[in-house]
Amino acid sequence: MKRGVKLQTKRRCFITLILIFIFAFANTCYGFASTITVNIPSRTIYFVSQNISKLYPIAVGKIVSTSPLGTYRIINKQINPTWISPWNGQVVPSGPNNPLGYRWIGFYSDYGIHGNNMPSSIGTLASSGCIRMYEADVEELYEMVNYGDIVNVVYQTMFTKTSPTGGKALFVYPDFYKKGLNTKQSIKKELSDEGIKVSNDIFDELYKYINISDPLVFSDGYKVIHNNELVSDDVYKSDKGQLYINVDDIKDFFNIDDEKIKSLNSILIDNKNYANIYDIGNMTGVNFSIDDNTKTIKMMGNIIYYEGKFLSTTDYADYQNRDIYIPIKEFCNITGQKVEWAKDKGVTIDGNPVKYKIYNSKSYINQKDLKSIYGLNIIVDSSSNKIYIKRQ
Repeated sequence: MKRGVKLQTKRRCFITLILIFIFAFANTCYGFASTITVNIPSRTIYFVSQNISKLYPIAVGKIVSTSPLGTYRIINKQINPTWISPWNGQVVPSGPNNPLGYRWIGFYSDYGIHGNNMPSSIGTLASSGCIRMYEADVEELYEMVNYGDIVNVVYQTMFTKTSPTGGKALFVYPDFYKKGLNTKQSIKKELSDEGIKVSNDIFDELYKYINISDPLVFSDGYKVIHNNELVSDDVYKSDKGQLYINVDDIKDFFNIDDEKIKSLNSILIDNKNYANIYDIGNMTGVNFSIDDNTKTIKMMGNIIYYEGKFLSTTDYADYQNRDIYIPIKEFCNITGQKVEWAKDKGVTIDGNPVKYKIYNSKSYINQKDLKSIYGLNIIVDSSSNKIYIKRQ
């Protein structure tokens, strides 16, 4: 959404400009400026500071109202911004009807990074040029950035991704703004430079879906992806059409214990173990979507880790508001706590009643409540649909 933040008085603007100059000068001299890299084709923000780096999903400008490419600096920040409609001048105060959400980070003219009141737009081309984020994400980002921090708006369609066991594949995102980047020659050069071998027949078959499949992943066979990650490029297809994934890739991606991974009914091929995708789904709770045209297997699910180890998956994740529900039984099993159901108390953990919800006959606790009760550090990664639970 192109901006609608009310302009302040000339005096305030003059003071703001002075502050921007001071921050910019300090950042230049001492090199501690944080950097926000907005990539249009992948619809992601990559934030880097001295202490943290994080990827966020975003919505960007539509083809008829593109986001401005270039290098900028943060020039203003506002909590609870007011939006002024560029079409009819209507003034919309902060609240649920405001398309800017509850945070504004301005970086150029009328353009900024902001929240939204339509979370389904994240991951799409939806705005009038501004950068939309999930509300909880932009509120997190807002606290980490300062006046003068760098904002790079770039247009990169190709990324080489590596699987846990070292396999590689080239992710090619659609050339939405029609800049002519995804030519056969440019993709073949990237594949050659990265040492990714793809036969001519497979390349030509994949290229039919260029700028259609999002992303189009180049490798010399089936591959498994999960959002922005390459899970495995080592997939075996049996004579009966069954698909099996390299067990080491699955083990390392999920960080599953040796004993649990042994429960998979794997098969041995060329001294490597492979497990059927449906067995993997039953063990982890993830779902798979198979596209035989592009030889791409999409793994879908919100994955939860506890102290770096795989805990479970959850189907109940609202990244806009951080309303993410953790299965209570799995949490207690891994932490050694006792969970019970009592008629007079409902669900209890170690005898203490907790707030819970029942989904499909299974009890869940909100990650916010879990964090509050047990003093846990919970990191939500909306770009990879992963939740990391750690002890403080």
